[in-house]
Amino acid sequence: MIDVGSPVLLSTTAMVAGAALATAVTWLVRQRAPVVSNPVAAGRERERRARELGWAYDETAVGGTVFTLRGETEGVRWKVRFRVDSTQPDSRATLTWASRSVQGSATELRITGRERYQRGKAHGEPVVERLSSMVLSARDIAAAQAHAEFVERTPPADVGTDAFRERFVVVARNHRLARALIDRKAEGLLTKWPGRPDARPEDVLGVWLDWQGLRIDVDASWTSMRDIEHLVAIGLTLAKDFRRHAAAPGVTRWMATQPGEAS
Repeated sequence: MIDVGSPVLLSTTAMVAGAALATAVTWLVRQRAPVVSNPVAAGRERERRARELGWAYDETAVGGTVFTLRGETEGVRWKVRFRVDSTQPDSRATLTWASRSVQGSATELRITGRERYQRGKAHGEPVVERLSSMVLSARDIAAAQAHAEFVERTPPADVGTDAFRERFVVVARNHRLARALIDRKAEGLLTKWPGRPDARPEDVLGVWLDWQGLRIDVDASWTSMRDIEHLVAIGLTLAKDFRRHAAAPGVTRWMATQPGEAS
């Protein structure tokens, strides 16, 4: 008969339980943490997964670009580009989703983290923030100036849940556009990044919608395919919502700018 109170049995049971717990913790950490791999292996995985999804993948390095992906979904043609600016002291990295399939007639919308927005309003939006993911052409400089004026003159929209507004600011010329884009699905995609449970997307995420199209910048080295697929999902969700807004009948109500300033 086994003595359940035996010190040897108790010690063995504790060791087995400890090993099982350690295995479970290791599994959980691996599931929650981004996979870290060497650049060559990461590139092969991106290429394999992109081919599986029907996307084009390219690692041709031009002007700081490390890799690009291209695809088309329900008539929305888009491009994802990852760039590292080696001229910056901290080698600033940006992952960008962009599409010209949806365009506004002017600077229509800005989504950014509340803290980033408040810093920009208090100290003036830094040039590097205005020109995120841009090549300094005359057209891009003009766009950056228009963006800066838009943020300065247009008050935030009162859209989304309280929890969303605590973290993000939405600046839009049109009330209906802001409401159309910030629904529950968009909120969830913007605030929760799969595989990065401790990340604060509002610290690195920025969205612009203007006459050049829709662009989403992530100022971080989030380059796994899980990150990229989530970014594509955000872009397509906003693009689809914008198309629905543009096609829907109704009264266009423009947000008021500051007194004495043009909209």
